[in-house]
Amino acid sequence: MEERIEKTADYVRNYLFDMAEKRSGPYVDPDYRWQHTLRVTQIGKQIAEEEGANVEQVLIACLLHDMAHFDDDANYRDHGRLAARICRPFLSQLGYSGEEMEAICYAVAAHVDGEADFKHPPTLEAAVVTDADNIDRFSAYRILLFCQPEVYDFKGLVKKLEERLAVLRDYRGKRMMETLTGHHLFNEKLDRQIEFYEAILAQNEITVLPEIISAVK
Repeated sequence: MEERIEKTADYVRNYLFDMAEKRSGPYVDPDYRWQHTLRVTQIGKQIAEEEGANVEQVLIACLLHDMAHFDDDANYRDHGRLAARICRPFLSQLGYSGEEMEAICYAVAAHVDGEADFKHPPTLEAAVVTDADNIDRFSAYRILLFCQPEVYDFKGLVKKLEERLAVLRDYRGKRMMETLTGHHLFNEKLDRQIEFYEAILAQNEITVLPEIISAVK
């Protein structure tokens, strides 16, 4: 398993950076995409072990899930399905059986919206990959990225966070993830964001002159 993981990591990293060189734009950032991929793989491993999923299939699918992010033919909803099509020959070279390859490709293809472009029953491994991807999207680093555009516009940041908190509190009251382990991990991320954003709003409340009350006797 270790050799397959290492070969897949090299394959994905090289592919991401090669495709990024052919494109330009503010969202073409192979360093972030690769770092995100590594975090998703770590989270996927944790969930897979807790949930009893096939750990190797989850790790391989997590590494592959965003490899087509910078392809010209990719868009947000379809980049997983495109990645699944691209990686099939590579998975065959790694020696996976047809059944194993289909399971990995399904997890990659369906990670955005639960839909693949080929017939395959839902799997626990696919649910784990989806949860791991979503959990990293609510990470501490994403808090920083979310706040960064308004970091020198305090009032603008406050307004933005007030709106975001409503969304986060709504998420907190629901079951957003597919696995129980993913649900707990996701709620931990939500709680961190909510606590941090509430702290900033509390600072806004005291960004005024104090009231001076004079007692008249």
